[in-house]
Amino acid sequence: MMLHKNLFCTTINGIMNTVALPDQFLSLRLGSDDSALMQQLHQRTGLSKTDIVKQALRHWARTAPAMEQTSLYDLGASVFGKHADASRQSAQIKSVVKERLAAKRKANQTAGSR
Repeated sequence: MMLHKNLFCTTINGIMNTVALPDQFLSLRLGSDDSALMQQLHQRTGLSKTDIVKQALRHWARTAPAMEQTSLYDLGASVFGKHADASRQSAQIKSVVKERLAAKRKANQTAGSR
């Protein structure tokens, strides 16, 4: 039964136990290299694994560079309009395709009349 936001009450064999719950749980899966580092830090400092993670989190929060909030437009602004007016490009592409098709038809007609 929940007593308070951070208190949980259980009854085992008729004995009532009240347990304080932390604000947030974190489950962490470490690879073999990271696990070895954690064990080394634990032995070297005498800190619990929980305290090592908390200190690392606090250190990272103090020293990590702030991420820029960049819009998608800002990311692409340097290349937008780089190739001038797209409608003109489209018109030029259409004329090039028409010319090539006409040349191909002419070549096919010439080859077929031989």
